[in-house]
Amino acid sequence: MKTISSDANPAFRRWLRIASTPRAARESGQTLAEGIHLAQAVIACPARVDAILIRRRAAHPQLESLLGQFAGDIPRFELSAALYDRIAPVEQGVGLLLVLPIPEHPLPRQVGQDLVYLDGVQDPGNVGAVIRTAAAAGVGHVLASAGTAALWAPKVLRAAMGAHFRIGLHERVAIGQLPMTLDGDWVAAVAHQAPSLWQHEFSPRALGWVFGAEGSGPSAEALALCAHRVCIPTSNAVESLNVAAAAAVCLFERRRRK
Repeated sequence: MKTISSDANPAFRRWLRIASTPRAARESGQTLAEGIHLAQAVIACPARVDAILIRRRAAHPQLESLLGQFAGDIPRFELSAALYDRIAPVEQGVGLLLVLPIPEHPLPRQVGQDLVYLDGVQDPGNVGAVIRTAAAAGVGHVLASAGTAALWAPKVLRAAMGAHFRIGLHERVAIGQLPMTLDGDWVAAVAHQAPSLWQHEFSPRALGWVFGAEGSGPSAEALALCAHRVCIPTSNAVESLNVAAAAAVCLFERRRRK
């Protein structure tokens, strides 16, 4: 195992950029996965690992047995506590980071399975929560516009809690590409002035769900693509739901009906 104690180390500088710059994961083709749960998801997948980073004096009870499940030829690095904490996405983590290559999945073509399209959703926590919800609801793929937070950014990866390895993910998908991906209808979730989700009659064909940025909602271009619009009735106490909560309501109402 190699030891890194200087922030001038080129590998550390690369990992620090991935951790601190949202677009760096896209540009480098790598991401960082922190913690026991994500490590278990990587092993179960199994997904390729480029490097294993360990915090000096990390003492989580599961750490040693977990490390034994990774191939011995994966490069391992022990980082000083100060350096590790600069790249870890959470405070007081378990002291384990995996450097993962970002997989490239071909864009789906005329699939007969529900899809999700994120149109300008910029909060990493929301993006990760939608990915997790979509996987749980049986959605096959999550597609994202160029204006959406990087799907494989470390904070998104952590928020999705392993769902990245169970669903197809596709970034920088232009709205003009969407019709070729789905053999079905597109539906936009909007905050107001649309039929209620509870009363809307959906086609038995596959659905592509469009969820937009909070506040502005789906773009005009995305709305023009959609054959249907629905809203979630709420009390007057709030104007609208968080986009991740709205996606959960829509996708599981769809699952309930199916």
